[in-house]
Amino acid sequence: MSDQDRLRRAVDYVLASQLPSGFFRYDLDFLADRSAEGDNIVRQVATGYVLAEYYLHARDRRVRLAVEATLKASGALSLPVGKSWMQSALEHGGLLSLPIGRYKLRAGLGRMSLLYLPKGDGKLISQDGRYQSAYLGATAVGLLAELQYHQATTDNRFGDLRSAWVKGLMSMWIPGRGFRIAPDSIDDSPFFDGEAWLALAYYHDLFRRDEKVSSLLRSLDTYLMARYASEVSTGFYQWGTMAAARRLKTTADPRYVIFIRAQAQAYLDMRRSDQWRGYNTCAGIEGLATAARVLREGRDGDEALLERIQARVHEEMEKNRGLQIPPNATRMAFADGVYVSSPRLRDFSGAFLEGRYQPYTRIDDTMHCVSALIKLAQ
Repeated sequence: MSDQDRLRRAVDYVLASQLPSGFFRYDLDFLADRSAEGDNIVRQVATGYVLAEYYLHARDRRVRLAVEATLKASGALSLPVGKSWMQSALEHGGLLSLPIGRYKLRAGLGRMSLLYLPKGDGKLISQDGRYQSAYLGATAVGLLAELQYHQATTDNRFGDLRSAWVKGLMSMWIPGRGFRIAPDSIDDSPFFDGEAWLALAYYHDLFRRDEKVSSLLRSLDTYLMARYASEVSTGFYQWGTMAAARRLKTTADPRYVIFIRAQAQAYLDMRRSDQWRGYNTCAGIEGLATAARVLREGRDGDEALLERIQARVHEEMEKNRGLQIPPNATRMAFADGVYVSSPRLRDFSGAFLEGRYQPYTRIDDTMHCVSALIKLAQ
């Protein structure tokens, strides 16, 4: 079976799993015959982002309609957010970067309404209508979904939402650092830093006259590339590499190539624990495939590193391809002589499992593999 066939089957599964809400069937443990985790808004909205990426790759009207439904649902869950001039002044003064007393600092800022205002031009996606649940990553991937939808269709129906999400992300930026996890938090995370960096980098590539975003990115680029110069966080790697590649496209600045190369080397050198477990590694492949493309296109390409990346991608994808649930399956082998039989397998045909020995699938397992296959086809 070709990768294009695998890609189409995965997308067909995702489209069939879309619910009337605009989001998607989240997960299933085939042994327990039930969902094993609570829903996750970041992964739900990210499904729309990867579908929009696929729509850029292959213009399928069914996919366009699915992305529109997810964007509408995400917009309906978006809360207004802003900040006072006092909050802005304190943030630019470096208050949120203090290394000690952070619990008391957060509590004090919250009591004085100096963490956020529940009004303003910005918007953040929240799963349950609470600002504590307005995780930055959901808005970042929502913005990415809208940007790719707009790029593929030139349809500007979500333009106001796009602008509000951009302002929402900017309101969560810690000057001189990364992004706050949520409005009631003063902490950042590698995962959300990477997602927000990619979202704003993609936005600026399409809308280069936005000087406020341009200014923020100049500071953000410097901070994130210094922070992760030789450190690889599995939550940051693929997002950071994709963001740096987008910034390279926008600016042609060679420092982004240097960062992408350093991150790829660090990722390849990182010790792989429990390799025998055969975990789904499509997320990492998104970063490696992006790095390989950048190196191939560069004039001063590092052939030795490129060969290492390609060998690793080949090895990992051989395993990952075997995690896709085949058509009309009612039984799958998980070890020599060990099988799982379930009539539900047929309903998940095309989805990717979490691992070689895990009879479990979650929507992001499939979407990371969809994105990886798209990048490998480019």
